[in-house]
Amino acid sequence: MGDLNLIKPEFFDTINYSICKAVNERLGEDAKDLFKRVGECHLDEALERGLFTLGLDEKPLDTLIRLAKYLESTGYMKKILINKLSDKEAIVEMKGVSVTDSSAKLLGEGKHPSHFMTNIMFAALRRLGIQADLRDMEYNVKEARFKEYWKIL
Repeated sequence: MGDLNLIKPEFFDTINYSICKAVNERLGEDAKDLFKRVGECHLDEALERGLFTLGLDEKPLDTLIRLAKYLESTGYMKKILINKLSDKEAIVEMKGVSVTDSSAKLLGEGKHPSHFMTNIMFAALRRLGIQADLRDMEYNVKEARFKEYWKIL
């Protein structure tokens, strides 16, 4: 599979919008729960394929950092910067997120976006028996940049 052409971000963004729009039309508010389940399935599949490992003795923020790097390596985003404020708090800044336009459009329409990164991260923490809180700090659609505050509870 290594010789396949890479998917262009514009194509992925268009597909993301189309899937999210259809899911929102069918499920309404339940779309959010479906996308959470997608995060769980994504984690399971990544683990099964050996794309990611879950370190049971690892600090939760270290798990999130590794997951973020995994997503960065797939082209989901160009760059992710994680500034650990403590063992339980971090600022996560994503640049060049491939689904920026579709996510902004969905939010503008009052619909739920897929939140691929957020949902796989929450799924991994739940698997470890850990809860976390997330707060959006800022985003810039033109620059395809998002900033979040994560706190392990």
